[in-house]
Amino acid sequence: MVRPIPAVGLASALVQIIDFSINALRKDHPIFQPSDASTPPVENAAFLQNLIDNLYRLTDLIDQSELKKLQQEKTAAKVKGAKLSEAATQLIKLSDLTKETTHPLIDALIAAQAKGSFGDPKWGTAREALTNGVWKNSEVKSVKKKLRTLRREVETALLLAMRQYLDQSAESGLPVFTAEDSGRLHHWEKWQNAALDAIHSHDWKSSKKKNVEEFSKIVDELVVAENEVFFSESIFKLLWFEELDERVNGIPAPATGSLGFVFGERGAHVGGLLEWFASSRGEGVYWVTGKPGSGKTTLMKHLFRNPRTFSSLEAWSGHSPGITSGYFFWNAGSALQNSPIGLLRTILYESLQDMIFGPLNQDQIVIQWLFSTRWRQFTSYGGGLEDFTFAGLRTAFNLMVSDVSKKFLFMLDGLDEMDAYPTELMDMILTAAKKDHVKFCLSSRANPMFHSAFEARPKLVLDEWTSADIHAHVNTRFNLETKLERLRGKMDGLEEANIVSTVAEKAGGVFLFAVLATTFLLEGLKEGDDFLILKDRADALPHHLDDLLAHILAHLDDADLEPVSKIHALLQSQAHAAPDLLQLSFALTAESAATLAADVRPLKPTETSKRIEDLRALFEHQCINLFEVFDAAPPTQTGDVTNLKATYSHRSISAYLSTHADALTRAPQPSSTFNTTQQWANAHLWALKTLAPSTTATDTAPLPLWRPLASALEASLALYAASKRLPLSYLDAALSTALFQHLQPATSSSSSDLPQYPATPATTLTSTLDLAAFLNLQAYLAVKLKTADRKDVRHAVDFAREMRKRVGAGGGEERWLGPGGEGAERERLKAEFGKVRGEVEGLMEYYAKAVRFGSAKPHVEVPECD
Repeated sequence: MVRPIPAVGLASALVQIIDFSINALRKDHPIFQPSDASTPPVENAAFLQNLIDNLYRLTDLIDQSELKKLQQEKTAAKVKGAKLSEAATQLIKLSDLTKETTHPLIDALIAAQAKGSFGDPKWGTAREALTNGVWKNSEVKSVKKKLRTLRREVETALLLAMRQYLDQSAESGLPVFTAEDSGRLHHWEKWQNAALDAIHSHDWKSSKKKNVEEFSKIVDELVVAENEVFFSESIFKLLWFEELDERVNGIPAPATGSLGFVFGERGAHVGGLLEWFASSRGEGVYWVTGKPGSGKTTLMKHLFRNPRTFSSLEAWSGHSPGITSGYFFWNAGSALQNSPIGLLRTILYESLQDMIFGPLNQDQIVIQWLFSTRWRQFTSYGGGLEDFTFAGLRTAFNLMVSDVSKKFLFMLDGLDEMDAYPTELMDMILTAAKKDHVKFCLSSRANPMFHSAFEARPKLVLDEWTSADIHAHVNTRFNLETKLERLRGKMDGLEEANIVSTVAEKAGGVFLFAVLATTFLLEGLKEGDDFLILKDRADALPHHLDDLLAHILAHLDDADLEPVSKIHALLQSQAHAAPDLLQLSFALTAESAATLAADVRPLKPTETSKRIEDLRALFEHQCINLFEVFDAAPPTQTGDVTNLKATYSHRSISAYLSTHADALTRAPQPSSTFNTTQQWANAHLWALKTLAPSTTATDTAPLPLWRPLASALEASLALYAASKRLPLSYLDAALSTALFQHLQPATSSSSSDLPQYPATPATTLTSTLDLAAFLNLQAYLAVKLKTADRKDVRHAVDFAREMRKRVGAGGGEERWLGPGGEGAERERLKAEFGKVRGEVEGLMEYYAKAVRFGSAKPHVEVPECD
């Protein structure tokens, strides 16, 4: 495959920022305001911030271009004779001139934003904002003239570069064009092929003004393509979230041989699931319901994209292309994992991925159609890229399913676990389900809301179908239990069969009951027990799930109840009750002193394996499977221990333990005296210290340092709030560890996700003070500034100022301070960031001075420290 011509990347970035800047200065380029009365108008400060952000983004695009990096490498290597071509040198020069022209525009827009106030009349153009006391009309015209001149010079240099490329390729015999049959072409490949073909066909030369004018029209096409691709990629990024597939990936497969009835004769009869998949009767909803723990989620995962359903679905879809998407609400998950917003983001993301990158190979313009208001905002002022609202997502969904040329199947599990918009979501589902080309397979408990909405629809009450599966599962568990082998030789098997039948009968169709009861009976076997004793224990089991949980906890030894109590306390203290397995292991076992003293190094494979095996054994034997380990990775990517997570085996267990705290009071160390904040703080620091350095970190896949560091800082602020003593040693360890990892040679300073913008020295992270100053960790700074190196303080002052300028007044800091992966909230960090900075900034300026004589030191309270 032919690589992109380096000049194309830089020229594209230059033309994009030039055109965007010219539009911002035009009288006839209005700020797009939504026409929908339900959508609020865009405030002056907001669209100005979008303009600023986009100019910064395009500036970064210049600095990240291959040609700029090539120039930097040649300069750093100081290789004699290794000169860039005339065209490349000209483009490098033009890039510097372009930034010299656009940087004052950024500053002017920031000034216009600062001058405005809430309630000002809406500006129709960015030019109006600039000429409202910031720039004169003559200044606007002057900058616009410079930009237009730069555009012509960039086009001339690019034409020269591509002409030289053609001539050199002809001399060397190398291929010029990327083959169209080599798979999906990137937009730049298509453009480069078309541009080279036009240059070759028309014999265009950069020395001819008319040729440059014709070539300019082709460059316009590149800018349009770049904008379309960036907008599409941005929408996908806004729809995607880190935990999007975590729940569906973590749902275990059904027990061997179970759920066969779905694909048997009963499933094919009218009212059966397979029959409903195939039918065209206009029944748009199928409801899977049943008792808590009966296996609804397991069934939904089993059905989701199961090849055994394809023939039935094809009978319904006929010649129309089918789009299938699903969502699994999760009460134990992050805010997005149990919200309709998460649902809509997921099914829109999956559906669009299927349409564009699947067999349909649909043009990405479908994204502009679904999000037309955002597209017009983006082309107007770089807007339209804010987080999605439920209303906006619902509009896009309704528009998507209005396409009658496709058939849509949505499988939505756990509707009773959603946390907001239940009425609105139900209205959306029932309205869409009226369309003949849309179907929903839904699952929920039989709560009044869902019973009323779905009782008359085709349905499956799961616990009425699973008695045989449950009996088979319990029987298999007993057959595999080695502890029973010594007993079987003395009996005829009838007693064991009776025990199996007793457990299966008491389960009443609830698979979870059968799993827990069987584990409880088998784990409770002791030397000297026989089937008669085991039968008595089975007979003593209650008939309902909550009663079974009470029975199990009451019969656990104190030593076994302790880890149940601790794990429950640790999970409940997290916004997302499904932490990384290794982090939970650290939180359970780590001591603070040992955590601070630990070396910064990855865990050895044997250390990792032991922690995982120990926790698995703890869950199974001492905790009687009240908790489980799951792999959050797709089935094709299993085996990475960083994807292993821990949570409750079922939300019924979480609910019971949370509402029956007295059941855990026998534990030797009850949760009331177990400091979960300190234990999680230890775990976050261990995660930082043991993070394996990456040799392949890039700007698009940076080393993930920020999440564990942010979690550690959040925990430190919680400890400080509780004790009124700053955990200085802990903060030093967390910040220095993150910086050490960030600055490792294998991880270039641009490929970690810590807060920085490495395009400029001022916004490049160099010390822990930089982070503390940007994040406004005032108590920490009050302690550290007195002994800090003056140059480090000076850089921290500049770093914090320039970083805040870069993130702007529109919430740009949310990139780092918004909800983290797995729902980790950063409320304390956000509160620190938002505090008034005057005194601490004054203190930093004081310590940054070479001579302090005659300067008054601002007063900032110095906290007591641990």
